[in-house]
Amino acid sequence: MHKRIFLLFVLKCSFLCSQSLSIHPPEKYSKAPFGIVASGIDEKEILAVIDQFMVAVNTKDKSIFNRILYKGINRIVTNIEKDGKASTTVIDNDQSISLRMNPKTSEQFRERYWDAKVITDGYIASVWAPYDFYLNGSFSHCGVDLFYLVKTNNKWKIAHFGYTRHKSCK
Repeated sequence: MHKRIFLLFVLKCSFLCSQSLSIHPPEKYSKAPFGIVASGIDEKEILAVIDQFMVAVNTKDKSIFNRILYKGINRIVTNIEKDGKASTTVIDNDQSISLRMNPKTSEQFRERYWDAKVITDGYIASVWAPYDFYLNGSFSHCGVDLFYLVKTNNKWKIAHFGYTRHKSCK
């Protein structure tokens, strides 16, 4: 009995003494070091990499992937079923490109994106954009692409990407 009372006392003290997360930033808070919505040349340079990514997917051009993707990255795919259940898979991107991006296969890919949201601090960036994907001219799936880019030597490259995959987009 004494152990239960002691345990309850310790738990209550820990709740009383714990810090809560504030939804209010400190008074002298500067948002600039934490990223801004990209515009101008930054946005154009970042989206140019995403455009190259789409060209690489649609033409199955591995040489483009080699220029714009870091080696050894994984991608995360979240499949969302019609009943709302989701499953997530981590894929070795290098291996996937080797298998799927073969221009000699008869599969035709068409992926496109729009309304991209680009956030950057100058050396890292994220791009969030809805997309749709067609396989051999027929709708396959849609969702949201999420890219994480890093700028080194004045050049943007994709360091990670993932996407949701919905079979129904309504």
